[in-house]
Amino acid sequence: MKLHEMMIAEQFDTLLDNLGLEAVGLQLAVERKLSAIAAEGVTWRMESGDTGLLRALSGKRRDLLRIDYAKLPEYSVLIYARPFGSALQICWFLFAAPRLVNDIRRALRMEADAGSRFEVGAELDLFDLADLNAFIGATKLALRFAIRQLTDAADDLDDGANTDRNELGLE
Repeated sequence: MKLHEMMIAEQFDTLLDNLGLEAVGLQLAVERKLSAIAAEGVTWRMESGDTGLLRALSGKRRDLLRIDYAKLPEYSVLIYARPFGSALQICWFLFAAPRLVNDIRRALRMEADAGSRFEVGAELDLFDLADLNAFIGATKLALRFAIRQLTDAADDLDDGANTDRNELGLE
């Protein structure tokens, strides 16, 4: 997957202390929660991503969990987890891929003002926005579930807290 061909519409990231070896566990927990949610049209798969040919050749490829929604194929969520020393770095990205049909829809919208007409998402109607928000919410819910599973398991091993649960929006 070529990440340079996509635009970041929203992002979130955090570090979890002493969980640097749990990248695969996090991704599996996200997949379990997405399966439990069972939203129609939501699919996911592991992919390898790069930001350009030269960076890919120099080893700058990363493994990503890609989540797609069939109703809005131009949007994808990527969840990226990797060890950062003893911590686990977790990144959540909402990507929007440029599509000609959306460019045409934005250009033809008469009720939009000229300044916002060409912003990403300006082509979405009320129901599309509701669907997009549900998709975003489901992926964030799955990620929060996975983080909670990892931190609760770590808390069971030692009585200390591994991360600030309020910062993650878990409580």
